[in-house]
This record gives sequence, structure tokens and C-alpha cells, in this order.
Amino acid sequence: MAISLSQLCANAEKSYAMKLIAGIGGTENTVRWVHIVEDSEVPDFLHGNELIFTTGIGHSGNEWLRDFVISLRKKGAVGLVVNIGPHITSVPSPVIVYCEQNDFPLFTIPWSSRIVDISYDFCRRIIGNEKHESSVGEAFRAIIKDPAALKNYGDLLGRSGFGEKSKYTVITVSVLSDGANVTGSAVQSMDMSIWRMIKRSNYHSSLFMQGGSLTAVRQNCSDEEIKRFCEELKKLAANGGDVFMGVSHTVSGLTEVGEAYEQAEAARCMSVLQKRVLTDYGGIGIMKLVFGVKNMNILREFVRENLGTLRRFDVERNADYCDTLRLYLTHNGSVNEVAEAAGVHRNTINIKMRAIRDVLGHELDDGAKSSLILAFLIEEVLDMYDKRSDIQ
Repeated sequence: MAISLSQLCANAEKSYAMKLIAGIGGTENTVRWVHIVEDSEVPDFLHGNELIFTTGIGHSGNEWLRDFVISLRKKGAVGLVVNIGPHITSVPSPVIVYCEQNDFPLFTIPWSSRIVDISYDFCRRIIGNEKHESSVGEAFRAIIKDPAALKNYGDLLGRSGFGEKSKYTVITVSVLSDGANVTGSAVQSMDMSIWRMIKRSNYHSSLFMQGGSLTAVRQNCSDEEIKRFCEELKKLAANGGDVFMGVSHTVSGLTEVGEAYEQAEAARCMSVLQKRVLTDYGGIGIMKLVFGVKNMNILREFVRENLGTLRRFDVERNADYCDTLRLYLTHNGSVNEVAEAAGVHRNTINIKMRAIRDVLGHELDDGAKSSLILAFLIEEVLDMYDKRSDIQ
């Protein structure tokens, strides 16, 4: 959730005589909060993306400002507002040059403008923007759950720029570390940079957490924009973990956003299963049929019919026939390749495969192989659904 500096300061010159004197190239950066800082040693409580105000009280002269600005920029501040008055009489030229060269927004306000009024106004608007973004996210969650809910949220989404007939693409993202879902913390550490990237688009987007995954609804987004967005999202794993993303087809209208979300989630699940960073829904093939089945009992029954007997045998005899069979299917029935992958002699695999056929009670013809491959894949999907239910 974020508001850009240019949005925050849209009426500031008229209301507070607040003038931008350098760094216009950075005004589309997003603002997290507003702070007043008077110490030349920039405090550690800054987390980045804060707009800083200073009066210069306690300092003599104006030359300290350049080092102050450099420190602020290193801390990730989004800009500086200098209160011109008895403590800072003017902004030195080297400071202006530095800010202009580094796209670091530099503003001035006269002494007659009260910082407390400006900071209160800005903080109120930041909070209001966050509440609005949260409301939009809640609206999308509602129509993802039930498209009929659009009748309750259509006006809100329309006022927010999400046209009922616009085209939408949904992207879902998860970050896993040693099997644990760490998406929330990864997103929290990068939320400002994600929003900064989104703000570059001419169209609207909504970001929210859904079912343990980051969900992005992008309006009228080109294939190239989606590619760039996904490339940026890969950085979510910077603090450790693996990123998995799914991209839906582009759909027409808000009523189809729920379907697009399901497509994106199916593609993301395939990314996890195949250990790929990004999967497009159009590339998941026959798995569309699996993810299209909403009755989990049907999928579980298919697994039981094809693998139940072999699973029970493994448990009762402490065997590994299911693992051997999966390797056999993965390597297209090549006994040599299976033996190499398992680290055993090929005769061991031949003996196991004869026993597996006996336990299954049938030969491994093409039809049986197809059903078994699908059953193994469905097992993984069901396991993933169970984990996602725990998260929700």
C-alpha cells in the first residue's frame, strides 16, 4: 500500500508554499511515512521511503546540509523538506546539484508554514490511502470468492479506476524457505519497491495477500509489463527462499477476475511442483483438468484407485515401491536410467518392477502409465492444497 511523493505533494505548494527545487525524477517514488529530523546523524529508526522535514535547529550555517542529504539518501529516505528561516537561511548550490543529479526530491517551505500542520496532513493522507488500498484488496478478495459479490463492490472498484469492462491479468506469488511459507515477511520487506514499480504503469493495480500468496490484479497490462513485473518480483527471495509465480490468461471484465485468480494459482502450484520460478497458465497442459476439479474427493478417489494398493504395501512392508515406480515413469521405463538415479544395480530395479506389477495386479501399458503419472501429480497437488488450507 503506498502513495507516491507527487500525489502526496500535489497541493502542497498552494496550501503550504512548499516548492520543489531539485530531484523531480524521484517524485514518483512511494512514501511510507513522514518524520522530522534535526540531528545531522541520520537516526537508525528510518526504514526507507520516509519524507524528512528539518528546520536546522542546533546547527550553525548551511554547509552541513550536503552530508545530511547524502546520509538520508543512503538510508532510503524518499526526499527532504527544508524549512527556510533563522536556522537554515538558504539551500547551498552543492546540495541542489547533488539532489538533481541523484533524483532525490528537495523541497523548501517558508518559516511561516507550520511543519506540524503539514506532517499531520501528509500522515493523514498516507493512512487514508492505505485504508483505500485495503478496501480495494478486500473487494477483490470478495469477488474472487464469489463473482456475485461484484454488485456490492462494483461502485468502489469503479471509483478506484477498475473499469467493469477492462482487461485483467492476475499474478500470484509465494516465497518458500525450507518448505515454510515466508511470503508475508518477504513482501513486507519489499512492499515499497513493489509499489514503486507498479506506479510506473498507466493503469491500475491491486496488491493483497490471499491464501498465503501475494496476489496482484493488473489492469490492461501488456505482456512486456507482466514480464518486467515478474522479473522484479524475483527479488522477493533476496533474504532467502525460493520464489514461485503463476500468471493467468488475460480476462475481460471484473466478473472474470475470480477465474483468472484460479488460473494464476494453478500455474503457481505447477511452478512449485516443477521447481520453476514462473509458469503461465497456458503452459500447464493436462493439469488444467486436475485444477479444474473442485471436488477434492474425486481427485482423492482417483489416487486411491491407482496408487492405494501400492501405498499400503509400502507402509506394511516398509518398502519403496512407489518411489521406484515414479522413477520408472519419470525415466520413460528405462531400467538403466532408473538404476543410475536410485544408485542400485539394474537387476534390483527389474526385480522391483516385477513385484510392483504383481502388487498392482496389471501390466504397465500406455493407459496404465498415463493414469499412474497423473495420480502421482494429483497427490502432490492435494498435498499442496492441504498445506494452503493450513495457511488460510
